[in-house]
Amino acid sequence: MPLGMKNNIASINAINHLAKAQKEMSDSLTRLASGQRVNSGADAPESLVMSEGLRAQIAGVQQALQNTEFSLSMVQTAEGALVEVNNLLIEMRQLALTAANEGATDFGALISLQFQIRTAIEGIDRVSQFTRFGNKNLLDGSQGVTGMGGNEELVFLNATSQTISSPLSGYDVDINEMPLRASLIEDLDDDDASGLQITLEEEDGAIIRVRNPEGASAVGFANRLQKAAFSANMNLDIRYDEDDEELTIEHREYGFTKGFTITSSKDGILVDDPFEPQLFLGQDIEGTINDEPAEGDGLVLTGDFDNSKTSGLSVAFLGDGTGNAGAVTVAQNALKFQSGSSADEQIKVALNSTHSTVLGRGVDNTSGFENLSQIRLTSTQEAIDAIRLVDEALDQLSSMRGQLGSVQKHTLETNISVLRSSAEHLTAAESSIRDTDMALEIANYTKNQIITETAAAAVAQANQTAARVLRLLFSNNAHNHWSFFAE
Repeated sequence: MPLGMKNNIASINAINHLAKAQKEMSDSLTRLASGQRVNSGADAPESLVMSEGLRAQIAGVQQALQNTEFSLSMVQTAEGALVEVNNLLIEMRQLALTAANEGATDFGALISLQFQIRTAIEGIDRVSQFTRFGNKNLLDGSQGVTGMGGNEELVFLNATSQTISSPLSGYDVDINEMPLRASLIEDLDDDDASGLQITLEEEDGAIIRVRNPEGASAVGFANRLQKAAFSANMNLDIRYDEDDEELTIEHREYGFTKGFTITSSKDGILVDDPFEPQLFLGQDIEGTINDEPAEGDGLVLTGDFDNSKTSGLSVAFLGDGTGNAGAVTVAQNALKFQSGSSADEQIKVALNSTHSTVLGRGVDNTSGFENLSQIRLTSTQEAIDAIRLVDEALDQLSSMRGQLGSVQKHTLETNISVLRSSAEHLTAAESSIRDTDMALEIANYTKNQIITETAAAAVAQANQTAARVLRLLFSNNAHNHWSFFAE
């Protein structure tokens, strides 16, 4: 290659290689410092697009996880308050049972029991009013579903987060079959009652066996049977009509599951066959809500859970006829929790009121109690009716706790586990796309460092060529100058 001064091709070539090596070494340093293989779109456009999409998804999952954990804390707060209400209701039931023990309870004791009942009711109302999470009241009904029956015979009980708000006119309730109590009404005279022995067993397992002495009257037998049933805390009314000589045994509650079995020692007395148990059952109400199927349980109609509008809506019918029972209005105020990273991933939780005016509604009773706030313990009958209302309130509360527990276990806690797993796997996927391989990158950096040092040496060597040309030129010029003077 001829020597040149204008263009040092060897130097230019070496400089290009040096610049390339320096850039690659700089990129390696950036990747080592950031820990990421892709730091800009220029590094790997397709990888950047995938990585940024995964990062957005990871951020959404992490926020959804925080939201769900916050929601779980709220549900746990409500559950803790419901436990306290449940304890108060159990105490109220014990007080009512004490008041029902007429033979051993005087008027002064009833006054004391009534005072304790009132303080327990006030405690329930305080829990309902002041249970809060942040600035939200949880159990006053403002975060649940509210409703109202159209008349005194139709009572709104509760609804779920799946129940849809009704129009102003409400949802029509139609009754197809009336509810019935399990009952036995049979003739019983003194001759039949003499020496009669019967065994009476309630559906919950309570059992009594009563024998009438020889020559004892039917009235005496009915009294013995009534006292035994009362002592066994059986939910049965036993009456005897002396004029018609009829014995009536009737369950206090309506429904197919509320029944009793009776066994008689005499052929054809009260039951058909002697010593053969005969079962007596009530009948559940049958009807529809908003022309959608409803399941009957005693006096209560509840919309099927696959209904489009009335899912979980419960009403009690206290009337005595079939056909249209009126309309029930519903307002949906259930809490909505954002449980996922997409807009449609929401959880609805209905926290209904636990106020005493709401609990225990829809129970048929002779004392005229419409809800838990009205119960009194001034007589045996009121005590018995109070027990029935408290039992209904316990059922309502158990249903609320069951729904909350289901949301907590099967929705919130499950969602937390799924979100944590999703965050882990999404992070791993994003890491595999974007994170640098430190071992490989150190090797690349070392390689580029060697190349850089070598290229720098090559540039220096290439630049020596021009220096040699200059020295040659200077050498020739000096020789010619001295030759000129010598001549």
